[in-house]
Amino acid sequence: LNGTLTVTLDKVATESVTEEYTCKLEFNAVERDTLGSNIPTPISFGSDSWSTIAANVKSGNTSKYNVGDTKEVDLGSFGTHTVRISNMSECTNGESSETACEFVVEFADIITTQKFNSSITNVGGWRDSELRTYVNGTIYNALPSELQNVIVSTKVISGHGNTTGEENFETQDKLYLLNAQEVWSTNDRDTSVGTSKQLDYYKNQGVTTSKYAGATKQYKGSNNYWWLRSASSSNADDFLRVRGTGDGGTIYADGSYGVSPAFRIA
Repeated sequence: LNGTLTVTLDKVATESVTEEYTCKLEFNAVERDTLGSNIPTPISFGSDSWSTIAANVKSGNTSKYNVGDTKEVDLGSFGTHTVRISNMSECTNGESSETACEFVVEFADIITTQKFNSSITNVGGWRDSELRTYVNGTIYNALPSELQNVIVSTKVISGHGNTTGEENFETQDKLYLLNAQEVWSTNDRDTSVGTSKQLDYYKNQGVTTSKYAGATKQYKGSNNYWWLRSASSSNADDFLRVRGTGDGGTIYADGSYGVSPAFRIA
């Protein structure tokens, strides 16, 4: 900003003297604790703004953030929900899906219940499902704009079901559902197992196909089923889901069950 500053000087003189100086005022607007740096200093996942979190994830300064840390998010008509850091480790074993790579944030509770498809079919899997459209439309649009601005598009591999000769599906999504491997590390009905890895959060919780209490999520205060993104390889009707007890199973695509997506910041 250019401005004019008038200064009155007291001088030893025979008369009062007023002199005018033109100066240039320079200043920068900064976030808290950022003097001397263009990257905001992290405090905690729960208290930092999404822009602060994203800046520090990009710079690799994540020492104040830990897997399992939570944060509240206001989704407007969907209410306030809790997200958590579910992964911070890199993918180093040739994973073709980016869904468990680096900084992954997951809803720790269930946002709402929704059908995977209006008809009983899993043909086309997550890629062609009505639920994918709903998650990346209605739910994504309900997120605060500051959060939308830091979510990156993620390469998502999902199971193809039992269609003969089919390959796993690939999509690019801002929000995505988890697959079985990312929760329990394996599942014999999910053809996408092997394309990802178990998320750090579930690994730290010791979640397996025989020890699964750490995979439960609640909807309106009670444990509830929640969808995974993979079509069941055992038939053309079902998608995988997590039961209210945390173990796995499959269920008809036209059932209304929990929606609890994840996203990446990179």
